[in-house]
Amino acid sequence: MRNRTALAGVLVLLACALPLRAAFLGTDLVIVATARAQGKGTPPAQFYSTLWITNPSLATPAKVDVQLLRQGQANPTPLTKPITIAAGETRKYENVLQSLFETDGSGAIRILSNIPVLASSRTYDRPDGTDIKDSKGLFFAAIPSFFAAARGDTAHLQGVSEGGAEDYRYNFGFVEVAGKSVKIRTTLKAESGAPLGSKIYELAAFEARQFSVRDIVESVATTNGRIEATVIEGDGSVFLYGTAIANGSQDSVGFEMSFKDGLLTETANQTSEGLSALTAETVPAIARACTTIAPFLGLAGSAHQPSLNDYDYTATYDQSTGFWTVSLTLPTGQTAQFQMQFQDASGTPSKLYNPLLTERIIANGSATGILGTVSFNLVMTGAKASSVNLTINGTGTGTYQGVSGTFEVINVIQPKVPGSYPISGTIRAVAGAITVTVSFNGTQYATGTYTYRNRSYTFTINLQTGEVIPS
Repeated sequence: MRNRTALAGVLVLLACALPLRAAFLGTDLVIVATARAQGKGTPPAQFYSTLWITNPSLATPAKVDVQLLRQGQANPTPLTKPITIAAGETRKYENVLQSLFETDGSGAIRILSNIPVLASSRTYDRPDGTDIKDSKGLFFAAIPSFFAAARGDTAHLQGVSEGGAEDYRYNFGFVEVAGKSVKIRTTLKAESGAPLGSKIYELAAFEARQFSVRDIVESVATTNGRIEATVIEGDGSVFLYGTAIANGSQDSVGFEMSFKDGLLTETANQTSEGLSALTAETVPAIARACTTIAPFLGLAGSAHQPSLNDYDYTATYDQSTGFWTVSLTLPTGQTAQFQMQFQDASGTPSKLYNPLLTERIIANGSATGILGTVSFNLVMTGAKASSVNLTINGTGTGTYQGVSGTFEVINVIQPKVPGSYPISGTIRAVAGAITVTVSFNGTQYATGTYTYRNRSYTFTINLQTGEVIPS
């Protein structure tokens, strides 16, 4: 890809990934193209790529290996740069091939991380002597590697226009992401669906390649055609992309491949796991905050309360309802706003927490973190000083990466020792067609189980960070 025509395909492919930018975090991500190369023309085009990686974790650094999959060759031991991204940090690499890898050329980027991260990239043309504000380019996002097509899968690309009245040219490309060789039967079809020609392509482990559609049919003249690609041999898996470039203006449009059946299942699984983790992390944190703050409410009136352990909070009391309204930041980084009421054994509310008489704490409200929000309605019994444990029951709703679900808290037993984790009980969360049961065992890690489409899944949840660890 050392000329303007081929490199234009890199720019176009960015557009095909635009729909992916909004949502997908992962621990194994692929950006299908990156470049630092000079094109032809006057003045010659200068292509660069910028890479962003975000660690949305509230507490855990991301240990990331960024790999360069060079185009036109196998990459069994790709050039790899290890980096650490702090919790909550976004790292930006301008001119990533040179600034991170100290090289040039073109290819794809693979991102491996110990925890889920978000990545995206911009490839752009900035001729010598121009400012970056005058650059032309497009963005694309990293795609989870499990989206790739494996043996038996068929992917489609739309928008093939080449040699016709529209005066476009069309490129397509592959990236192998499983580290195995693979063969792909690629068929060019006309608007009607009639086949125009076919060719088999072979890719080595972690190889990226790009072709003109004329490589399939040399004398093609078609508009509104499509490419059908089927993985027919090998244990590899591939991403497929297409690019259409107007020969006059050099404007471009990109086409992403159709994704295989079952991806919605994988995405639903991850969303359900994330929602369950957010719920399992939040409920004990709110219970701990209530019991820690309760003895101090009212001691300083309605003014801002001093920092107490890990809690910085404000609280006001409503005499007519018997509820305190509390706003605070949890140690996990979440912000919470909720109402809290103290009740004795008969259910009578009181303004102040009484260690001898207060039997229950009622709490309802919401907590918001980077990835989602949980609204809760909890009843905590065993609030008296003589009680060793709290028993938490309640219900609520959650939203994780834009998907909503409900949950039920069932007899979660939490010791009142500072920093302790629930020793038993369950939280049952429902998101779409999946019901997840989270069980507590007194450690920092709770376990989640569920069945979806006759397959069972298990995972653990880090209750300190809310992160999911697949089993």
